[in-house]
Amino acid sequence: MTKRRSSNDRQQNYTKLDNDYVRNTDKAINRKIEGRKRKMRRIAFFAIVPVVIIAVLGNILLNQNETLAAKEQEKVEAKEHLSDLKEERESLNLRIKQLEDPEYIAKLLRKEYFLSKEGEINFILPDEKGEKEKKGDIPDKKDAVSEKKGKKDD
Repeated sequence: MTKRRSSNDRQQNYTKLDNDYVRNTDKAINRKIEGRKRKMRRIAFFAIVPVVIIAVLGNILLNQNETLAAKEQEKVEAKEHLSDLKEERESLNLRIKQLEDPEYIAKLLRKEYFLSKEGEINFILPDEKGEKEKKGDIPDKKDAVSEKKGKKDD
């Protein structure tokens, strides 16, 4: 029979027997060690992979939440802009209706160009709001007052 020596032979003085029982026992021990290694690899794999997957999914969720918040903000701003445009449209529609009225056009012309009806006199009053500074030396057209010549105050 041949002598088998283990890695600890230098430290201890004994020899292993070389027979079927010892070989089977050594194989069983090696299988057990390899099984433990595979088990540890499996545990590591099934512990690390889910953590990585959860981290990736969490990152995606955070990005989607940020995108959703930005879209919600854009939606709010768009609704505000839409309401402003609706108000502007209503005022423009009112302006169109007013401009279709000949009396309003006549009143507007008298006001803008200081025109007067027959027998009226236009008076320009000084501006109280300081709008002269904005418009220059042109008097405010809203302050023009017209009176009939034919009437006399007593």
